[in-house]
Amino acid sequence: MLYYLLFHTFKFLLRIIYFLTGGIVVEGQENLPHTGGVLITPNHISDADPYTVSYALPRYCYTMAKSELFEVPVLGTLIRLLHGFPVKRYTADRTALRTAENYLKQGSAVVIFPEGQVSEFGNLLPMLPGALLVARRANVPIVPVAIVHTNLLVPYKAVLPRRIGKPIRVIIGRPVQFSELSGGLSGSAAVEAAAQSLHGILLQMTGQHAQNSVISSAASEPE
Repeated sequence: MLYYLLFHTFKFLLRIIYFLTGGIVVEGQENLPHTGGVLITPNHISDADPYTVSYALPRYCYTMAKSELFEVPVLGTLIRLLHGFPVKRYTADRTALRTAENYLKQGSAVVIFPEGQVSEFGNLLPMLPGALLVARRANVPIVPVAIVHTNLLVPYKAVLPRRIGKPIRVIIGRPVQFSELSGGLSGSAAVEAAAQSLHGILLQMTGQHAQNSVISSAASEPE
């Protein structure tokens, strides 16, 4: 009961913030399964991303967040109440991965940022294996999510949002199975292939694939 009260209060406050700073546009909500375990894997370009994803999703979710946040008085308690759980970054945090797997097997939606950190310059970083391992073990679909412009709303290492005069965009992709991403491979090769496939999907969804193609074409043109 407390979670639902806090969540909808928080969502109302976010609606005001987005309205004042430039708005938010959400696409593809119909792609997210309404029931059953599902792993949501957004790109990560701003500290605003976790609450932006929670705002955009049409169902409640659990979110993996860096453990440092849980050490901040009041904030850490609030994150837990809003269904956040900690992960020790840059380590093989088996407790965090097991927690995510259990939530998924119970039929919940779980958000994990597969890059494992905020991208300082907004470019998509390599996918870490943890999220994909969890999806494989829990046998749940993976829903890629593209986030655009939150790095303008709350830039790298900034704290407060700023008016940007353009809407935040959140694009929810179609569900894919681990087996689709891995191409039928097994073992560690399957995880590596799945990570590369997910990276390619997020590149296209964020528009970075098109940008890279333009840059490559320009570089190859004779002077």
